[in-house]
Amino acid sequence: MKKLFLYVFLSFFVISCSDNQTAQLEKKYIKDLKSWIKNGSRDANKIKDEVQTPCSKLVMLMATKKEKAAFIAHTDIEEYDFRAGFCMSAVINNVWPQPNFPKDFQKKVCREKIPLIKKVCSEFL
Repeated sequence: MKKLFLYVFLSFFVISCSDNQTAQLEKKYIKDLKSWIKNGSRDANKIKDEVQTPCSKLVMLMATKKEKAAFIAHTDIEEYDFRAGFCMSAVINNVWPQPNFPKDFQKKVCREKIPLIKKVCSEFL
């Protein structure tokens, strides 16, 4: 229930942002993730707050209106989970190489036209 509230809150917040606000939020979340790579906590219990949260926010921020609706309604939750997981793996891979995140998989996914994937690839891989 808590997760659903968070998704709904984030989606309404993100939907109502102007282009300038959206760009500023995108920069903030990327900066937060880069900050974690440089000097964030290496405590596995804190990864949720320091990596998963900004990645989840980026997923919703960069999704289309249709995608946001599908993510919130859980009709395409697999895609949401994939995008958030890809973001997390790409960021964490900068600190701890991820054995389930091979280069050939990264290259294949980075060819996608999805804005979030393109952004994650350019910033973290």
